[in-house]
Amino acid sequence: MKKTLSKLLCLLLAAIMLTSVLAACSADEEVGEGKKHNDVVGTEEDPKLPAVDYGDYAFTFITEEGTAYNTGYLIYDGEEANVLDDAIYTRNSIIEDKYNITINQFKVPDIITTVRTQVMGGACEFDVILASCSDLAVMAQENLLKNLLEIETFNWDKSYWDSNSKEQLMIGNKLFFTNCALNIHTIGFCVFFNKQIIEDYQLTSPYEYMANNQWTIDNWSKLVTSISRDVNQDGNMTEVDMYGTLMEHHNPRMFLYASGFRATTNDETGYPQVTLLKDGDKVVNLYEKLKQVFTNEECSYCMTCSDVQFDSALYPHKYSYLRQLFTQDLYLFHYTSEGAMASFAEMESEFGVVPFPKYDEFQDGYKTIYPYNNNLLAIPNVSENLERTAIILEDMNYVSSFTVVPAWFDTLLTRRYARDNESEESLHILRNNCVYDIGLYYNFGDLRSGVLDVDPRQSNISRNYARLERAIKAHIKSIYADFDEFK
Repeated sequence: MKKTLSKLLCLLLAAIMLTSVLAACSADEEVGEGKKHNDVVGTEEDPKLPAVDYGDYAFTFITEEGTAYNTGYLIYDGEEANVLDDAIYTRNSIIEDKYNITINQFKVPDIITTVRTQVMGGACEFDVILASCSDLAVMAQENLLKNLLEIETFNWDKSYWDSNSKEQLMIGNKLFFTNCALNIHTIGFCVFFNKQIIEDYQLTSPYEYMANNQWTIDNWSKLVTSISRDVNQDGNMTEVDMYGTLMEHHNPRMFLYASGFRATTNDETGYPQVTLLKDGDKVVNLYEKLKQVFTNEECSYCMTCSDVQFDSALYPHKYSYLRQLFTQDLYLFHYTSEGAMASFAEMESEFGVVPFPKYDEFQDGYKTIYPYNNNLLAIPNVSENLERTAIILEDMNYVSSFTVVPAWFDTLLTRRYARDNESEESLHILRNNCVYDIGLYYNFGDLRSGVLDVDPRQSNISRNYARLERAIKAHIKSIYADFDEFK
């Protein structure tokens, strides 16, 4: 498809997409826990903002080089399009025509430094920030971000604003960053498994465990420890042999959140309370089960600590190389974000997608933690025209919800990349049960880096927390006091 596609055609395409969504989604049902996010779009979602002529204004998003947004989720020029590119082009054309603007992307090598310099200088070359949770947390602490709850234009009850992120990312009565339809990667971590290995070893599939409400940490452990084979029969277990699981140091964090535990939880005043060891015995018990699996080098291969040699011309880093080995039937389980599904497109064997396992069958529902290095949205504390920014952003979110989001989630992710109905169902479960924790993003007193993400093979979670408890609580108190003073 070439750039000769007219804006009129884009508007027609958008109308067709909206009509099809309305026909398919006549009721706003609930799925899992919490409000269904972006799955249902109807006329009641339209913020009904009037057209405004902003005089060919360059509405600009700032992002950091090397992040997912460099792949074109914000800007597309019409060359060599696929369904997602078409949707992006359509959305931008609708907004650009309505407000007489151009949508731009400002990529920088160090987003914190750029935002800090421009906000403190009193003028910004950008209107909206899309950056990792951890980078946004740094900016928030330096009073570089606008409190989003002060913006009356935003309709927080609409599905194109992620209600889970709004509720869980507040500190006190302030919200400095959140998730929304502009950010199409709204799923946390997934569990990928090789269906061929399950069949070859005559094991119970995670799908069957889920169907029987038995997808638990114990059954996950049973599957992992069933797989170990010296493929090349050289007497050594290396990355090219068969294992039950790939492992990174931060993986236990994913299992902890999936089991219902949180590093922090805000109390009724919005003050973050440390709740990691609230159910201390259960947390320690879970961590020890994980430790038993991940310390077993016969069935678990550590990606983080591997010094594996690989062809750098083919793979940018060891993680992409090892992920490619997953596609060659060498590992049963791999844990990563939903965006990795595209890299499994050429995988000969079938793969499946499930949530992380529950603590036990009595747990209510599945959960997944939103990664601290994934993007969220913020607005700088200095704005030439905050009303203009709010109006354009609100409408762009709305239009994204019936153009870009369906193209990504409904067409590419669940229908093209997913290999079966069970994977599609799992993605819907994960999408609607995503957990956000400011304790991770602000890394209070090294709570994330010093407790949750330490090598589980050598770690004791309760001892690590006890060592840092005073620093964690002091950091929370300091940040809360600072935010209370921000105007």
